[in-house]
Amino acid sequence: MWLEVGPAAEVTKRKRLVVEHDGEEILVIAHAGRFHAMANRCIHKQREMVKGVVLRDKLVCPGHQWAFDLATGWESVKLECQPVFTTELRDDIVFVDTESRRTDPPLD
Repeated sequence: MWLEVGPAAEVTKRKRLVVEHDGEEILVIAHAGRFHAMANRCIHKQREMVKGVVLRDKLVCPGHQWAFDLATGWESVKLECQPVFTTELRDDIVFVDTESRRTDPPLD
């Protein structure tokens, strides 16, 4: 199911926002001209990822500094994966595919 997040200009201006779907908080991040989505609660200690810092295309958890790749959710030191979702831009509106939740490590 595709969930409408909002106009791309608004998401870009805010840089990040949290939307809810079926009781799950999904963090949407605008970074370097792209949109990313991941579970808002860290898999490690359930901290709010929206309060983290983006550094080198990774979102650093505010609780214990695990750094999750924005595109894949992969944390290369701990070898864990934060759930991520597919995003799409349609007619300048950002959407998240709520059924695309994935936690698989990247294939490389």
